[in-house]
Amino acid sequence: MKVVVEKLEKGRVKLNIEIPAEEVKQELDQQYQKIRKSVAIPGFRKGRAPLNIVKARFSGYVQADVLQKLIPTAYDNAIRDEELTPLGEVDIQPPYDQLELVEDQGFTFSALVNVKPEIPLPDYSDFQIDKSPVNVSKEDVDQRMKQLQEIHADYIPIEEERAVREGDCVNMSWQSFIDGEQGESEADADIDIDSSNIFPEIKEALIGMRPGESKAIDIETSQSQERQPNDPLEGREVHIEFTLNTITQKQLPELDDEFAKDQDHENYDQFYATVWNEMVEEEKNEQYRRQQAEIRQQVVEKVEIEVPESLIERYVQDSLTNIHTQLKQEGRTAEEAEIDLEEIPNQLHQSFIADTKSTWFFDEVSAREGIKMTDDELDLEIRRIAERQDRDPQKYASLLKASNRIEEFRQQMRDEKIYRHLIEHASEKESLIITPS
Repeated sequence: MKVVVEKLEKGRVKLNIEIPAEEVKQELDQQYQKIRKSVAIPGFRKGRAPLNIVKARFSGYVQADVLQKLIPTAYDNAIRDEELTPLGEVDIQPPYDQLELVEDQGFTFSALVNVKPEIPLPDYSDFQIDKSPVNVSKEDVDQRMKQLQEIHADYIPIEEERAVREGDCVNMSWQSFIDGEQGESEADADIDIDSSNIFPEIKEALIGMRPGESKAIDIETSQSQERQPNDPLEGREVHIEFTLNTITQKQLPELDDEFAKDQDHENYDQFYATVWNEMVEEEKNEQYRRQQAEIRQQVVEKVEIEVPESLIERYVQDSLTNIHTQLKQEGRTAEEAEIDLEEIPNQLHQSFIADTKSTWFFDEVSAREGIKMTDDELDLEIRRIAERQDRDPQKYASLLKASNRIEEFRQQMRDEKIYRHLIEHASEKESLIITPS
């Protein structure tokens, strides 16, 4: 078999495959002999009909059968021999029904297919990331201790009979309704009305209320209000009904040895040191996530990997179809779902390129560096995560297997190892130092 690979643009190749005459003849002869032995032709004993009669009667069937065997086999062998990774479906030219086999003659066909490109691996030191030492200041720890102090505050009912005023704390019962449906509720909630976490409408309603009184209010959730990014309540109808139980006074615990012992520590100094160490670990983990993001962004931007356009377009079209189907099922318009149908194709296009380039790059690093996740490592990681989530390791592993997520989990853990490898070998990003003029 002879194969000529013709590289086309945008990640597509054309394999020109020639099957030799002797291979064609061998397959045709085998099929004709097989039919001759198995069918009965009038006027001849079974298996005794002349071969030319068998060929005259069954040539169309035999040719189709031989083509269905020769072409896929030849294509698979060509892909293997040329060390190509096909992506998506193959386009055979000319089509099967336009090919005709002739005894003692070979034939040529072409296979057009998208293939995974060669993945160039740069010197890992070309990646530049922030490797500055993690620093958690004493002021940061003091702030965390104050937060813990607030969390463990006591709220003591006041004896004075009066209405709520600025600076008070209250105990209240409340029930929320989201888009007309009953939401969260709490019967014994201690609230500092000056807290930034409280809706301003609730604070405004509480001022002047007396214990035992009830109110119902609507919360403004429009984009014009100052709200957290990606607030799940944005644009929804939020209604809250509440009753003021008592007016309270907040009493903060002293930051001393007694407070530390209540938190299962020997003394305040040990408690303080533990919190400091925890904050350092938190910052290390946060820095690692930032480093991961920096590595991925540089892979997408700097590593030359051509993603076939047909794959991108298929993904975009499939995603848009899914979006329209979902909207139809929900009975919502794109505007109601805040989906920009003009912009989203470009977003899908870019995200698919980024995800595909990252996946292919990591697969290549895994192959070149031999970075894999063994079964023992996978079992250990599953156990570690299960224990951290206070779950039974065996049940957690069974859940992953039942949902067919074991291999997905294995790849995630493999990627974590690759990230750490790349971060270790990446260069330290130069700090931007601004000097006074």
